[in-house]
Amino acid sequence: MRVVFDTVVLVRGLINPGSPWGRLLFDQANDYTWIVSPAIVDEYLEVLRRPRLVRKYRDVETRNLAAMLELFATAVVVQPSAVPAVCRDPEDDKFLAAAETGNARFIVSEDKDLLALEAYEGIQVVTSEVLLKHLDISKT
Repeated sequence: MRVVFDTVVLVRGLINPGSPWGRLLFDQANDYTWIVSPAIVDEYLEVLRRPRLVRKYRDVETRNLAAMLELFATAVVVQPSAVPAVCRDPEDDKFLAAAETGNARFIVSEDKDLLALEAYEGIQVVTSEVLLKHLDISKT
């Protein structure tokens, strides 16, 4: 199963590995194929370097960089040829493009603009909790 994670899911998982987001990133990583695009990776890195985030989580920049590199080593990088203008927040369209190009089954998000879509081109837009439940059911 192929999935795309929005930036909120990634950042929350790196900050708190014991959270549902962290469980997806670390504990369940063998249960899916993670899809990213260069635009998504750029956003991940930009957000992790934001001064406000770094001040609040003092070791986020260095700790998360190592974790990010490990995670990125497992990701499949896709190059969308086009980015659709679908989401009410145009900045989120890159997740749709990567999911479509990478044949993802799910976009995992905590972003209301993405979640409002519910699905895009047959790709379900779900929360981390929903994907965790799906993964648990798939194992039984």
